[in-house]
Amino acid sequence: MGEVIRFPHRTTTEQQTDGAVVRAVAERIDPDQETEQPDAPSTELAERPKPVPPALVGKAKKAALEALPVGGKAFKFTIRHLYYLGGGAWDTFSASYSRWTGRDIDDRIDAAKAAGEHGVVAQLSAQRNESRRLVLERIKVFGELLLQAPKFLGMTVLAIISITLVVAIIAQLQPGGLTFATVWTGLFEALATGFDWVAWAASWAPWAGVALLVGMLVKGYNRRRRDTAVPAALAPPVPKSELVNITPHAVVMALRNLGIADLRKWIDGADESQRAALLGPVTRYGPGVQMEVTLPHGSVTWANVNDRRDKLAGNLDRGQHEVHIEREESSEREFTLWVAHSGALDQPVPPSPLLDEDFGPVDIYRDLMPWGVSLKGDAVLLNLLQQHFLLAGLSKQGKTAAARALALWAALDPSVRFRIADLKGFGDWAMFADLADELIEGAGAENFIKTSDMLDWAVGEMERRYEKWRAMGRKGDVDRESSKPGSGFEPLIVIVDEAQKLYGCTTVHPDGGDIGGKGKKSRAVRAAQALHDQARAVNIHLWQFSQNPTDANMPVVVREGAMIRASLFVGKESIGRMALGDAPVDTGAAPHALRAGKDRGTVVLAPGESLDLPGGVTHTTVRTHFISTEQGYAIAERAKRLRAGVHHQVDEPEQRDFLDDVVEAFPDEERVKVRDLAALLRDLAPSHQPYKKLNGADLAKLLDAEGVPVKPHNGFPSVRLQNVTDAVGRRAVSDKD
Repeated sequence: MGEVIRFPHRTTTEQQTDGAVVRAVAERIDPDQETEQPDAPSTELAERPKPVPPALVGKAKKAALEALPVGGKAFKFTIRHLYYLGGGAWDTFSASYSRWTGRDIDDRIDAAKAAGEHGVVAQLSAQRNESRRLVLERIKVFGELLLQAPKFLGMTVLAIISITLVVAIIAQLQPGGLTFATVWTGLFEALATGFDWVAWAASWAPWAGVALLVGMLVKGYNRRRRDTAVPAALAPPVPKSELVNITPHAVVMALRNLGIADLRKWIDGADESQRAALLGPVTRYGPGVQMEVTLPHGSVTWANVNDRRDKLAGNLDRGQHEVHIEREESSEREFTLWVAHSGALDQPVPPSPLLDEDFGPVDIYRDLMPWGVSLKGDAVLLNLLQQHFLLAGLSKQGKTAAARALALWAALDPSVRFRIADLKGFGDWAMFADLADELIEGAGAENFIKTSDMLDWAVGEMERRYEKWRAMGRKGDVDRESSKPGSGFEPLIVIVDEAQKLYGCTTVHPDGGDIGGKGKKSRAVRAAQALHDQARAVNIHLWQFSQNPTDANMPVVVREGAMIRASLFVGKESIGRMALGDAPVDTGAAPHALRAGKDRGTVVLAPGESLDLPGGVTHTTVRTHFISTEQGYAIAERAKRLRAGVHHQVDEPEQRDFLDDVVEAFPDEERVKVRDLAALLRDLAPSHQPYKKLNGADLAKLLDAEGVPVKPHNGFPSVRLQNVTDAVGRRAVSDKD
């Protein structure tokens, strides 16, 4: 027996009766008794689906959507790397084919013809003809070797057989030793062993060829992959660290929390449309994003924000070096805010174009120097023609490498001449030994004197060029046509590295006067100021590179004379002002905010006329291409090859009469400065080697050796024409005796 309790359902009439009370009646029923209730509903409940929580539904949809492009990403990844492999193989094959057939030289000849560089065309044509001659000569030698090979092989076989026959006969005649047969057996066994070794080596030849081919393919693949030379459709995804969402709201909140009370109040009280007007569109630019910011009217200026750039960077979850503010001089309320992707500025800088073996020759009149890339990834190209340069920075920040890259590029123009004083003297500029007309290496009083004389010589050269230019009836600056090699107006670059040692020294010049110092009595300051004032019009450039400039070691008249000014990391804002000037620092330039050691080779550049910046922008930050000392030597060798045969030499007797030359070069004056007379001698015989590097101090020694006195006149060592002619007369009398 069992009991079943039933709860009767409400009838339709009962369900339609509002407020009716329905009573449930429980009945005890005998299970063996059949009860007919035809209209009663079934006691079994229908199975109902289990509900899925909405959160799980959303996650499932998101997972499905993320899973969809996985196959596409894998396909894109495969195609991209196959493109790297195929493109690298093509690059390797094309470069090898071009070098073998001379197409690389033909392309450069076509480019020079298009640019109207007939001298370069002639030089490259001669190089092309010489290359073809060498190829034909190698083919001829190889053919002769093939013709001689059978003869050589036959003579070798005959010699081996003859020697073996003699040895076999001697062995047969010697009792108890080898026999005639064993000698020949030994020869054949040795030959068989040799053939086995040759066959074994030949069996590995295909694998060696495969290894060589794979190596070439890997090299080309790595170059394409490193340069990310791939169509945009196949470009790799942005690294996850770069996907930080710099939204307008995030930027507005970062500005709000800078600690500027007026700005915070304005943002808190602004509506959505007013806040939207604060920022322009957030756009992707290089390895980061940028936007235009227009601050509200009132007491808040861009300078208030710039003074809190470190806090702004923290609010945006960035390092201070990853947030940059560029301001146009026309407005105190408007500036451009650029925010780098996290970690993007720690990635290596692309290699310098100068490292390409096919780079060059260059034309300093036409071409721009690829110094590096901006923080936004744009190439920074400098116009170095007729620009004085000043680069500063603390030690170990990459100053010499950045400075030397400028000179290496200029050396690839065969017409450019150099005079260099490296006052550190650790061999950083040694690759210019055969490129520069003068190279001074090392510090100390002797080299300070030589450097001062080099600057004085440059001033004299400037004056000589002006006189010659006026005598030619020419007006305006020197142009390319007038400055070809041998013209006397070639671009001349005078370089002083570690210039702070020169201006800070206490050395007294033998001709009188202090070399260093910051006043007008300093010989070095006077010479630098004279070059800054007038030298660039006649193609003379002064480039100076200095550590931590101050008024004591880099006087203001020397700093302000440079057209291009740049600075690596320095310790204080005041030093940055001395390096770059007030205007760039006032508009946001901050070399003192660079990271010591981590930002080696990164410079803040105030380019003057050398770089086309947007209106009102006074500076930019450049991550310079690094060129090692070893790579610098390779570029210098390339420059030497380009210069071979370019500078025209004038045929003249091997020996010249020094005193006769002095009399001939002497101007129509009773007395002349020794340094001016040295310049006149160089002008008289520009190809005479002893006169090429002649300066005032060297000339004074030569005159003293000939018995010609050199005495001060108006503060400068001078020589009288009468004393020179007297020396010539005494020599004539001595020759007669």
